[in-house]
Amino acid sequence: MRRIIVIAKNTFKETIRDRIMYGILIFSLLFLFSVTVIGSLSLGEDLFIIRSFGLAGIYLFGLIITLFLGASLIYKEVEFKTIYIILSKPIKDSEVILGKFFGLLTSIASTVGLMGLIYLSVVWFNGGGVDYGSILAMILQLFEFSIIISILILLSTFSSPIASTIYTIVIVYSGHLLTLMLNYSANLGGFQKYIVLGAYYLFPNLEKFNIRNLVVHNLNITQTEFILAMGYAIIYTSLALCLAHFVFQKKEF
Repeated sequence: MRRIIVIAKNTFKETIRDRIMYGILIFSLLFLFSVTVIGSLSLGEDLFIIRSFGLAGIYLFGLIITLFLGASLIYKEVEFKTIYIILSKPIKDSEVILGKFFGLLTSIASTVGLMGLIYLSVVWFNGGGVDYGSILAMILQLFEFSIIISILILLSTFSSPIASTIYTIVIVYSGHLLTLMLNYSANLGGFQKYIVLGAYYLFPNLEKFNIRNLVVHNLNITQTEFILAMGYAIIYTSLALCLAHFVFQKKEF
């Protein structure tokens, strides 16, 4: 555990020093502040607009940061030969994978937390009080990002950063359309139906973590749905990291 924490700390320090992350983060904070102006232009729908644009902005910018930082997480270690230094020490392959995962997740959680703090301040300033629904939405977003990070780590063990980014974008896009894909498969027959069903069970169902519409319309998510979504994220993330460890173990350095 101590070695995992050390790798996680180093990964965290490495990611928060990335200039790309700072550029995206600054742009996202400016966007969140501008949401107040956008809301003031609406006719009595200030909070609705602020919540809609604010939560969507936090998710979008959080996703962009995750993709940029996660795509090269393992690949960069191999490319610059630093993986030899790490593995020359009494460190297991699994500890490298877990350390990288928790380090990046902590970095993403910090950026989402900062954006969330600005967003909640804007909502409170506009008379929305403490927006507990949005807090739950951002927590579920972090669980979704944990799945995306695990997929990026898996892909980065055998593909380039550009390829990993493209593959992950496709997975994320498909992951939010799985329910539509399942409904569409009912009208298909033969081999096509099995392809769609295979994609449904293979890709992560990311729509489980999207409660932004519920928050915007002041609807509540049940405790059971919230717990099931978290459990789903933990299981899928664990499986993806196990597969990443298997691939990483088979690589020849």
